[in-house]
Amino acid sequence: WNYSFSLPERVEGKPVTAEEAERILVARLEEEDPRNALWELARFYSLVGRQEEALGHVERLADLCGDPEDQAACFLAMGQLMEQQSEYEAALRFYRGAFRLEPVNNRTWYLINNNLGYCLNHFGRNQEAEPLCRAAIRIDPLRHNAYKNLGICLEGQGRYAEAAKAFVGAVRANASDERAFHHLSRLLVAHRHDVALAVPDIDDLHLRCRDAVDAAQAA
Repeated sequence: WNYSFSLPERVEGKPVTAEEAERILVARLEEEDPRNALWELARFYSLVGRQEEALGHVERLADLCGDPEDQAACFLAMGQLMEQQSEYEAALRFYRGAFRLEPVNNRTWYLINNNLGYCLNHFGRNQEAEPLCRAAIRIDPLRHNAYKNLGICLEGQGRYAEAAKAFVGAVRANASDERAFHHLSRLLVAHRHDVALAVPDIDDLHLRCRDAVDAAQAA
């Protein structure tokens, strides 16, 4: 039974303090073209919990970007920053803005569809979320998040067997992220009979998912 998992990237180089990193990045804003510096500084502020400052830098970056592809990436980033603050209505607005720009970059387009689906699930708008999650899976069937979000929207519609299959698909795509496994486990506690009627080997699949998650954590 094949599954995938991911490991954290190994960081190389001399460590610096957060204050030193900020000072270096702020100094780079004086460059002739500050766009890369704005991206890096926004990412830094996001990582240290200063989302409002990160948002300001991405907004400035969006004003500098004339290319719709780059603007879509900025709207995506602003939506992600809103998500980090649990501002899901604002996140939806930014993601919809990115969606209208129809970027061709597969990573950007995947995340826009997936994140829109995630936010709609948050509001219980599962039927609206489903086609977006499926679109993300078509764009990149090897990534796991859209399978998980598809499972959530199918469960919300009472389609428990389909949801179970989607959660299994998420674990197979990346067992390092155990959230789909926990969704599957809770689903089976509540609706095992319904799932087993359509997926007779669900107990075996659940066990395989557990073993995959355990193996990924031990790697």
